[in-house]
Amino acid sequence: MTAFEIGVAILFPWIFALAIYLVNRHWFSVLLTVLNFFVLTAIGLHLWFSLHGALMFQPPHFVDWLILVYDYGLLLYFLKQGLDRKNPLVSVLALIQLLLLTWVVLIKPPSEVPNLYVDRLTVFMYLIVGFVGSMITVFATRYMLEEDPKREGEFVALLVWFLGVMNFIVSVNNIEWFFALFETTTLASYLLIRFRGDKISVNNALLALWMNQIGGITILLALLFAIHKYGITHFTQFSDHASLALFPLAFLGAAALVKGAQMPFHRWLLGAMVAPTPVSAILHSATMVKVAPYLILRLSPYIHGTLLAKLLIVFTGFVFVVTALLALNETHFKRILAYSTISLLALMMLAGAVGTPLAVTVSLMLIAFHAVAKALLFLEAGVLEKVYHAKTIYDIKHIINKAPFTVFFILVGFLSMTMVPFAMFVAKWLLISEMSELLSRASYTITVAILAIGGAILTVLYLKILGLTINRDEESFRVKLERLPLLFAAPNTLYVILILLATLFVNPLLVKLFGPVTGAVIGEVPPFCGQGLDVCIGNLKLPFWEILIAFFFVVFFPVIANYIHFKVDRTAEYTCGEPLRVRISTYNMVCLGKASPYFETIALALFLLVLIVGGGML
Repeated sequence: MTAFEIGVAILFPWIFALAIYLVNRHWFSVLLTVLNFFVLTAIGLHLWFSLHGALMFQPPHFVDWLILVYDYGLLLYFLKQGLDRKNPLVSVLALIQLLLLTWVVLIKPPSEVPNLYVDRLTVFMYLIVGFVGSMITVFATRYMLEEDPKREGEFVALLVWFLGVMNFIVSVNNIEWFFALFETTTLASYLLIRFRGDKISVNNALLALWMNQIGGITILLALLFAIHKYGITHFTQFSDHASLALFPLAFLGAAALVKGAQMPFHRWLLGAMVAPTPVSAILHSATMVKVAPYLILRLSPYIHGTLLAKLLIVFTGFVFVVTALLALNETHFKRILAYSTISLLALMMLAGAVGTPLAVTVSLMLIAFHAVAKALLFLEAGVLEKVYHAKTIYDIKHIINKAPFTVFFILVGFLSMTMVPFAMFVAKWLLISEMSELLSRASYTITVAILAIGGAILTVLYLKILGLTINRDEESFRVKLERLPLLFAAPNTLYVILILLATLFVNPLLVKLFGPVTGAVIGEVPPFCGQGLDVCIGNLKLPFWEILIAFFFVVFFPVIANYIHFKVDRTAEYTCGEPLRVRISTYNMVCLGKASPYFETIALALFLLVLIVGGGML
């Protein structure tokens, strides 16, 4: 029964996507996306409670051949796109992958190791894909009525199919299959980014295509070395070698860095912002980029404490701070969200590379809560775009007068990523505490400073945006309650409810959800010391009454304060009673844009260090 449920979690989105594409009717798209939400969420929950240990099973042998044929077809499609679009990078990288894949096929040994591997981490990803991702597809059905109703079926089908691809990639044990699905996520992003068909969309889609193919090449190089040196073709075989060379692990880690849009590969994710907003929501929350921290967590037991892990920590720590800084210079709402995603992905991978039980738990917390918060914020960006025609942070100034519910959702989304007592704040607090315990190791000392600086910058960024959104027009004190379409309001309301409940019940989630997944990843759980509502891990304690008080002040006080007004006379002498224009601005961050090429150069140097030094090539 469990194997059947896993098959449903993987295949049903593909089937639903085909049906949505063929029928192409709004009511049918809504029906199947809602049904997909319930099916995937129910399967994820049932597997969570019924799965004990890890499940490994072997699909029929013909599936292996199907995936191989599909893989060649996919790479030939990439090659054709490069030739048709006259983009030599796309063509050359596709050709290199074709040659490397052929080499792999020629030398890979026969293996009886099962190709599918499902454990708590896999089911954890199923839950994120099923709940967070499916709600985005429901939102997209209404969004496309405002965008291009005739292409609604095509667009929604791509999103639903993407969910099936994501469920598949987190279920595979065979590295060659993982490569095929890794490049399938590249295909999905390419098709979605170019969806509007204009020149900038196509160019940005090609950028995403060639950059992500670099990750595919590193996977194939890792697989070739693993086969040649150890006969390894599956992830679980890494645990059979006590003295494993770091080369294949370093190149697999490099693939995660590319897929996670870490500098200098961040431009493809920024370029994805030209696509319809649900694309950004699904890329940033439930699919695509979440492959990056997932892969680092899979590798975590094998790289823990190694030079490779330390170099990954340095690299991701640098990206965490720098991309948060660069976000301060942005005014486009979606690009700000994109930069913050890149920054927080770096933090997730940093925690995974640290590899201690508490650090792995933090990585899982960030993956889950970032998925919900970023889905909420991108969907609100879609509402702002379609309902209020607002795209920049200056467009949303005083928008609270006419969109209080939208502003409240944005408030919860941003605060959940930065302020006490929200779960992402708790995660950062736990990670700083964990790294402080490791200060005796000189290589980890700088990490504490990185965490503090990066966290402070993100806080400034989020509060800067919130300051504009919750600032009312001083000439009008009336707030008009908005009426949003149901398919816009329902997903965002569910996300907000989930964020608020997770904040109040973060300790039960730590013990019952994140702890078991950590145990599945590294075989050890953090030292939880309480079963109540107080957060208690080792010597760390956050009483529930403090969570409640902070919850009230952070969530409800800004709402209450919005109804407090003071009359101010803004006239001065010798102006005949004329009002004075008041202009207030923040620090000018234009200089950060000038420094961006230098940041990218440093990031490239660190990336090469991860490959060359971390991989033991010197």
